[in-house]
Amino acid sequence: MPNRLVRDELILTALRMAQIPNLDIEEAPNGVVLQTAKSIDWLQEIIDFWHHLVPFSATIAVDQDLSCSAHSDTLLLPSDFIVDVRNGYFVQSIPGDFQSFKQTRRLPVPKFMRYRLSYQRKGAVLFPYYYCIVGDDNDEFSQRQTMMVCPTPTVNTVAKMWYYRLPRRLQANERPKVPNDYVCVEYLRIRMLEWAHLFEPGTAQKFCDRIVAGMRAGGLLNEPEDDGIPMDEESYGRGVNQWNSYAAWMGTH
Repeated sequence: MPNRLVRDELILTALRMAQIPNLDIEEAPNGVVLQTAKSIDWLQEIIDFWHHLVPFSATIAVDQDLSCSAHSDTLLLPSDFIVDVRNGYFVQSIPGDFQSFKQTRRLPVPKFMRYRLSYQRKGAVLFPYYYCIVGDDNDEFSQRQTMMVCPTPTVNTVAKMWYYRLPRRLQANERPKVPNDYVCVEYLRIRMLEWAHLFEPGTAQKFCDRIVAGMRAGGLLNEPEDDGIPMDEESYGRGVNQWNSYAAWMGTH
């Protein structure tokens, strides 16, 4: 959802509204935003904040390579990874056959642990069925998130991932993907007034929290892939219960 104003237009609009002459000279003398302007970083802060909190407005990375090594159940996720598209990990079920990709399922951590134990002695399994996002790589510099798969593949497995991607750093003539121009301009204006000690530190963050609270109340922070509430296929799916029926969980009839 790109907006009308590009990066430098957002900054110049906020400067006009803030009316702080010293900041005008420091950030945009003669009406041109300097590359060293603090406002550029301030604007990037609200954009990153938005995409982390509402990743469904971000760009989806499609079919990104995330292959599994044989006898390894842990994978390092891309550096721009925010969150996966639900069940968006696809593995090649027949080595060398690029028309044999199967969709795996994302599991919550407690269920993933149980499934992982149940596959300890399954020696014939060639590719994963399930995955779970578990943490980061414990590297203080990269801090890239990691993913575990289950069962552990017994051969090298070609796999692809769909995920919501953190946007690249905004350029001068680029429009941000945020709710609207007002959110960016008002956030920048408040940050500028904080810089001038006219507002208390943290006022801009409180503004962001109010915006997010309003969107949450409007139901706009929900993942958009499903238009209904799916039932847990592992608990109610065909072949799982003894009656082999989707309605069996309601009792005999």
